[in-house]
Amino acid sequence: MIHMESVQVGEHTFIGVEVKLPKTTLLTISNSRGYIMCGASKIRLLQGI
Repeated sequence: MIHMESVQVGEHTFIGVEVKLPKTTLLTISNSRGYIMCGASKIRLLQGI
């Protein structure tokens, strides 16, 4: 399942994207200047999906 949501921090707007996978959840928060991301750090975990 994929969920997108606008996130307001002060005067700045970001787009949050959450991707739920069977063994982990990927998360990104981005704007026009860049992004931060967390999620699976092991490729083997994603290869089993």
